[in-house]
Amino acid sequence: MHPLAWLAWVTLVMVVSLTATNPLYLVVVLLAVVLVGVLAPRTSTAVAGVRTLAMAGTALFLMSLAVAVLNGGYGEHVLFAMPGPDFPGWMGGLRLGGPVAAESLVAAGVRGLSISCVLLAFGVFNGAVSPYRVLRTAPAALFHAGLIVTVGLTLLPSSIEDIRRIREMQALRGGATGVRNLPGLVVPAVIGGLERSMKLAEAMEARGYASAARPPAPARLAALSSAPLLLPSGWAWFYYDSARWLAVAGAVAAAGALLWWATAAAKTSHVTRFRREPLTPIDRAAIGGSLALAAAAFALRSLGAAGLAYNPFAGLAWPEFEPAGALLALAVAWPAAHAVLLPGAARHGELPASAAPEGTNVVAEVHP
Repeated sequence: MHPLAWLAWVTLVMVVSLTATNPLYLVVVLLAVVLVGVLAPRTSTAVAGVRTLAMAGTALFLMSLAVAVLNGGYGEHVLFAMPGPDFPGWMGGLRLGGPVAAESLVAAGVRGLSISCVLLAFGVFNGAVSPYRVLRTAPAALFHAGLIVTVGLTLLPSSIEDIRRIREMQALRGGATGVRNLPGLVVPAVIGGLERSMKLAEAMEARGYASAARPPAPARLAALSSAPLLLPSGWAWFYYDSARWLAVAGAVAAAGALLWWATAAAKTSHVTRFRREPLTPIDRAAIGGSLALAAAAFALRSLGAAGLAYNPFAGLAWPEFEPAGALLALAVAWPAAHAVLLPGAARHGELPASAAPEGTNVVAEVHP
C-alpha cells in the first residue's frame, strides 16, 4: 500500500479519535486499529515499536485517571473524597483533592482512550511503512524537513533493537536483566545512538545533503508572515462572529504565502528518484475515502449527529450507539480489508538509489 494511503489512514484515525467523545465508538476505533496492526505488513522492529507505543498509550490512560483522582472533579455521582489543601482564590482556582465524581473519571477515561488510539495508530504506521518510503513521497520543498523526520522516526526502532541486543549479550554472559540493571541497558543504548547519529551526520555531510540554495528573500518573508496571519484569523473565527469574513481572508492569505514559499523552495531543491512508487487506483480511492470519512466525522460532530458527542456531566447517561457512528468508527479498519483482499499489494520492495548528477539529493535508504 502506498505511503500516502497510510498517511490518509492515520489522519482518519486522528480525526475520528479526537472528534468523537463517545466511549463506545472509541472502543470500536481502538479494536479496529489493533486489527490493522495485526494484519498490516511489518518491518523487523515493528512489533516492538507497536508494543512500546501501546504501553505508552496505556500509561497515559492510567495517568489521566490518576490526575482526575488527584484533582478531584465535579458531578452528581460522588464516589469518594481525596484529602487536599485549600488554595487561595488568587491562584486561579487551583485544586488538589476533594470529591471525586464518576463523571470526571469517565471524562478522563475518554481523553485517555482518544490518545491511546492515536498513539497506537502511529505505531502501526511506523511499523508498516518504512521511513525511507515516506521520504520518497515528500514534496521537494519539504525534502530537508522530511529527511529530519525520517531520521527521527528511525530512532525508536533502532533504540529498541539496541536494547534487545544488549539484553541478549548480558543474558549470554550470565548477567541479570531486572529493574536494577536498567542503567546497564540505557547507558550503552544511548551511547550507541549517539555514535550512530554522528556517523549518519558525517555520511550525509560528505554526500552533500542540505546543500541546496536558499529560496528568495520575498518567499522566506512570505512564509514568516503566515503565522501572524493565521493566529489572528483563528482568534477572529472563534470569538467574533461578525469578523469571520476577515478570518477567512487571513487564512487564504496565509495559505497563499505558504504556497508561494513552497513553490520557490521546490525550484531550489533538485531531488532524483530511482523509481517513483506507483499510486494505484485502489490507493487513490483509499486516500479519497479516508479524507472524505474524516470530513464526515468533523461535519457530524459539528452538527451533533450520529451520537459522536458524549457529555458524562449530563446525568451520566448511557452513551448512544447509532448505526452511522458505528459504521464511521468501523471504517477505520479498511487497511485490514485491503491486506486480506489484496495481500500482494500491501507490500512494496525497497530499491537502492541510482547515480545522480552532482548537486542533487537522492531519495534512497540511508540506514542509520
